[in-house]
Amino acid sequence: MRTGIVLITAGLLTACAWTQMRDVPPGHWAYQAIRELVRLRVLEGFPDGEFKPNRQVSRAEFAQAVARAYRVVEERIREVETRLNRLAPSTPEAAQPSPQERQVQELQQAVRELQQLRSAIENLQRLAQEFETELSNLNVSVRDLRRDIASLEERIRREERRKQRLTGDMTLAVFGTHSYDKRSAYTLNGNAIHPSGIFAQSASIVHELGLHVDMPVNEQVDAKATFIVGNYLPYTREATRLADSLRLNKNAYSVGATDVAIWEAYITAPISLFGTRVQAQIGRIPLKLTPYTFQRIEPDYYLDFGRYRDRAHRADGALLSGVFGRLSAQAFFLSSYGIRSNTTRFLPIYFANHNASVSAAADQLAGLRLDYPFSIAGYPAQVGATYFAAGVGRNRTFRHLNNNVRTDVNRVDVLGFDLQSRVSDIEVRFEYALSNLQRGDNRVVGSRNKAFDISAGYRFNPRWDALIGYREIEPYFVAPGNWGRIGYLYNPSDLKGTYLNTTYQVQDNLTVRLTADFYTGTAKLPFNSGYQGRDRVRRVMLEANYRYTPRWRFHLTYENVGWEINSNALNNQRGKPEWNYLTLRAAYDLGENIEFNILYQYINTNGKGVALLSGGPSPAGNRAGVFATNLGYRF
Repeated sequence: MRTGIVLITAGLLTACAWTQMRDVPPGHWAYQAIRELVRLRVLEGFPDGEFKPNRQVSRAEFAQAVARAYRVVEERIREVETRLNRLAPSTPEAAQPSPQERQVQELQQAVRELQQLRSAIENLQRLAQEFETELSNLNVSVRDLRRDIASLEERIRREERRKQRLTGDMTLAVFGTHSYDKRSAYTLNGNAIHPSGIFAQSASIVHELGLHVDMPVNEQVDAKATFIVGNYLPYTREATRLADSLRLNKNAYSVGATDVAIWEAYITAPISLFGTRVQAQIGRIPLKLTPYTFQRIEPDYYLDFGRYRDRAHRADGALLSGVFGRLSAQAFFLSSYGIRSNTTRFLPIYFANHNASVSAAADQLAGLRLDYPFSIAGYPAQVGATYFAAGVGRNRTFRHLNNNVRTDVNRVDVLGFDLQSRVSDIEVRFEYALSNLQRGDNRVVGSRNKAFDISAGYRFNPRWDALIGYREIEPYFVAPGNWGRIGYLYNPSDLKGTYLNTTYQVQDNLTVRLTADFYTGTAKLPFNSGYQGRDRVRRVMLEANYRYTPRWRFHLTYENVGWEINSNALNNQRGKPEWNYLTLRAAYDLGENIEFNILYQYINTNGKGVALLSGGPSPAGNRAGVFATNLGYRF
């Protein structure tokens, strides 16, 4: 009989059982399944805290342990079912036991628990394959549990549909700037401080009302829409052009007329395509893929408008999603040309990095996204692929900093590949992408247009985790992704190097985070056109999140960015520019879905002789402050 597998023989799961998996090495064939089942509190070790996977166990021991594991799963299914019974009133008119928002949160938690249980059952099945005969003698049925979960998921789906309703939010915000010693600076939005330098003359008042409709049309079709009335979108204007920060028109944000816009509006319905059932979303839909292919940049660092921070682009068209065996596929056909409101074209899709761009936004896109899960030597992995073509309109111009590369670009093809896996306790991710600029069928920019990123993340203990990675972004890579920020320079390019993120929970109410980037130039362009190998860039950011009371939260951030320019890449100017940002945010929960936020940021930048990296209009130095506050209410 194959040597034993980590199984429950007594008692409750203890911390010792989690931390002392010393007799189950990471290379053991059952390690991943064991670890997942222990995490979900389905399996536990022997009383001494070990699992003894190499001890010869009897059939009786194994059968009893597996049977008990299935009983644990079954009990948890019944717990979720009980919660659903309490959550759902017997009739639609019955009084609700708690506010609707809390009910929806409980429902979402139930969904997550079901997903965990499905994972547990899959791992139990893997462990049980070696002992199929013994399990069948005990009448332990995996299929029955799967049917129970499927039934509960259907109940949750019906409950979600029953609870759909009209919701909304209202936000009132004030944004203003001032200067120190008549010295200005650029904000993290890439905008210049108001020329007056006086807060009272630069303050803008921003307001917005959002109405969300999410309701079933019938048993299979759902409809969702968000309508906006306010002046925030005119205030940000074409905010996603932030990626082209060095050539962007850095006028200060200013309030325009009150606007009316449809942020998103689509129906979701199942359809049959080539004999396969797929899910279709049709209308103005959100779409987000990977950081190096298709993700939207945050339009505003300072004001807290939650709907604009999901990093999904909105566009008109159709998204088809289907599962074919283990392969998941998404096909999309979209147009961004009509994403307009009464006063502005909001958040267009630009192909740009921090010093290069196509000079007009995309008009239409068509593409495909594929995901396929598999295992490597027993470790779970998933591979993904992305391809889309975007029409950027005729007679467009592609520029790199101060040099015209080629004119008349009217199409961009983006191709991406990504792989993620969990090897023992290490999360590994790799992404590679390229963007080809074309005129018709002729490639205009097809070299020095690639990017790749590889990273590994590890959780040392429940309080401390870290991620380290290496990336390279060539100078002409302009896919509309969101891969990073250095000061107000979004989507940095023409660079290669390492980055680090680590988070530590000092206390239950205090968390600190360190982010560090260290790059050199790619040397892909001539010595007077792009960063060279002896040019260096660093970024260090320290953050602290502190919950003072259940109602008060504070967030303190210090960011330092520095260059060492030794080549002629920046107008033949050499130096060591340095930028500093110190930001304090505070949030106060007023209760009943009302929150008040306040922010102040001190900016001190100095180009030290390199005008393009001065961080403001004066190469000698730029200092300023930003004040922002907003009051938000959800209903």
